[in-house]
Amino acid sequence: MKILFYSYAYPNPVQTGLGTFNRTMIAGLSAEHDVRVLSPVSFVEAWRAQLTGRLPSGLNDPQFSAVPNVPAEYVTHYYTPKVLRSQYGRWMRWSVQKRFHQTMKEFQPDLVLSYWAHPDGEVAVRLAHQHGVPSVVMVGGSDVLLLGRSGGRQQKILDVMYNADAVVAVSEHIARTLVNDGVDARKLRVIRRGVDRSVFAPGEKAISRRGLGIPENQTVLVSVGRLVPVKGHCHLLQACRLLAARQLPFRCYLLGGGPLKLDLQRQITQMGLGAFVEMRGPQTQNQLAEWYRAADLTVLPSLSEGVPNVLMESIACGTSFVASDVGGVSEIADSRYDRLVPVASPVALADAIEWQLKVRRTNLAPRHFEPLALKGAANRLTQILNDVCGTPVSAKWFSFGKHDQPSMTSTTQPVESARSVQNSLPAASTALTQPVEAIADDTTSDPRWCEDLALPTTNFFASELGRTGEEFVLPKR
Repeated sequence: MKILFYSYAYPNPVQTGLGTFNRTMIAGLSAEHDVRVLSPVSFVEAWRAQLTGRLPSGLNDPQFSAVPNVPAEYVTHYYTPKVLRSQYGRWMRWSVQKRFHQTMKEFQPDLVLSYWAHPDGEVAVRLAHQHGVPSVVMVGGSDVLLLGRSGGRQQKILDVMYNADAVVAVSEHIARTLVNDGVDARKLRVIRRGVDRSVFAPGEKAISRRGLGIPENQTVLVSVGRLVPVKGHCHLLQACRLLAARQLPFRCYLLGGGPLKLDLQRQITQMGLGAFVEMRGPQTQNQLAEWYRAADLTVLPSLSEGVPNVLMESIACGTSFVASDVGGVSEIADSRYDRLVPVASPVALADAIEWQLKVRRTNLAPRHFEPLALKGAANRLTQILNDVCGTPVSAKWFSFGKHDQPSMTSTTQPVESARSVQNSLPAASTALTQPVEAIADDTTSDPRWCEDLALPTTNFFASELGRTGEEFVLPKR
């Protein structure tokens, strides 16, 4: 199958660590299919890089390759920053349509696959249908859970969901949200991303710590993610302050880059956390795997998520986690290994971390969930793409909720409901019967911080810390 992938969330010469989850997906698909990538790059990032001399060969630097043997082309995307967001699809289409049409004529794909509902999904579906080619849209979380919950942008996103030939959600939670918004469940499929199991695998903690240059006798927390408001780093810093006040010895490493770097560093200094929290910047995939193996615990305090790759990679490396109970996180968590906490609750986050570090459980049964390898996840996605490939399409753009909507095509296989897990990963008991190779090869816009939090006098888990081996999960809000 010839697949054209379209999304801003893909590594480029300016942002080499952007969209690494899509890079791994494309690597998996390219093993069996002919794949090309067309990726829009924000004019802000492109111009900034040119002014600072970081793009001597332009966006399409022949020396840069996100995935070996997968051609990728980058196009500058112009738009109106932070205003008229409902018109972003029009701006992006104007920016990329010439190159998009040329690629369609030269490559002649069987299908266009895009990631991010709006504006990327709108552009991909509209332009693919103009060429009579079906289009599948993947939604990852914040695009439908945060950015388009009201107003004109929500209508644009629902229009995309309706006109797409299929919609792939990375979690059941996202699928349920879309069904509640009125999207036809027959168009929805739930497919979780795969993990490169040749990179993310269990290992010796001491060896990883020596390789990273951190003390072997430390209690180590790692938090991986872009330094942006939705990742909730402000709550993690407040939780670290609580843990330090409780005289719990630990070291927390923040791994990632982003616009909040300076704000975070200032907060670390102001809170007196210099001896407890350290920023290590963006990491390669191989480096991340070493950090997971070195850690006692992975912490993810996000305000919104789909099913985060960070936690699936942590699971693959054998490391438990504490995370906000948002999106599809509960679908991969196991209460014998992990703890979920209410969103934006530093006290609960600190309590759960302390619980995890003080309660040592041994001889636990295998996890209920294990992420698939790239090949296994690519095979699941391929099944959906095959169902859609060859579907008759219309160049007309339909508005969600109008009476002139097209009928469902017979090539789209129905599902019982979005709650069905027909495409999700098997439970632990089933996974053990799979072929070994299936597993083994494989927001607010305000970046300012939350208000100060008074140190609590009691510990939420104080009465539970001695009860090893028993399940305990924080109550949901």
